[in-house]
Amino acid sequence: MEGITEIENYDISYVSKEIGLLDIEGIVVNKTDDSVRKGLTNYPHSVSGFICAICVEGSAELKINFQKRELKPGTLMVVLPHSMMEPITVSDDLHIDTIFFSLDLVSRDSLSNDFVLFQEIRQMPCIKLSDSHFDIFRKHHNNISMHYYREHSKSKLDILKYLLLALLTDIKDLYNDNPEQNNKHTRGKELTLQFFDLLYKYHKEQRSVSFYASEMHLTTKYLTTMIRKHTGRSILSWINEAIIAQAKSILKTSNLSITEITDALHFTEPSLFCRFFKKHTNMTPSEYRYKY
Repeated sequence: MEGITEIENYDISYVSKEIGLLDIEGIVVNKTDDSVRKGLTNYPHSVSGFICAICVEGSAELKINFQKRELKPGTLMVVLPHSMMEPITVSDDLHIDTIFFSLDLVSRDSLSNDFVLFQEIRQMPCIKLSDSHFDIFRKHHNNISMHYYREHSKSKLDILKYLLLALLTDIKDLYNDNPEQNNKHTRGKELTLQFFDLLYKYHKEQRSVSFYASEMHLTTKYLTTMIRKHTGRSILSWINEAIIAQAKSILKTSNLSITEITDALHFTEPSLFCRFFKKHTNMTPSEYRYKY
């Protein structure tokens, strides 16, 4: 993997190969209860598809775009393309029914480009379902899975596309009806979402608060206040966490030297990168690379 300098990306083909599933024109559906758990990693990675997953049993804690989320039975997890994920703890009995697909399959439908819906999902990717909604989304998974693994069907892809549109429609209704989404479009919340979008895009190159404030046409003081108010943490802590996530992924998915990683993450000296990494992880980069 020499030469890789970015977070490892999980696309449809990669997930299909790792979990041992079919690869049908941009969609992967789990077949066994433990296939997703076995395919999870313990280091950060990005995903290039749309994930809809229902936790049936067990539990997991993970970071989605640097923010901690919990998966428990009855939880729906919706992850947008180009999101960063990092499993933290995963129970041995974790069972997640998962559909992972490319939005190209539904690109002709307005749902695939619904900006408001996507902003809501970014803000709340994990939702605790009522019993009735849990049944609905499990039936979506079962129906899509049935057609996905169906043999000798000339219309399989067309059927899957329509079923995915039905799934996305129910996801949209769920978010629209979620009481926690009331008053969601305050300026502070929208600025926070904008900051995390920029952080995902620029964290390798930019570590200064002033850069993000400038990109958002805000003063550094105002942006700092807004991020702390809406996340409970300083903006600098989020920037540092993003850099650490990037470093962890490079250490685990490439053979780049510490000097090369230093350059990739725009540190001026390897010693500065090593001190930064150890300060935030209690391990040197080499210790992290070979410990797990």
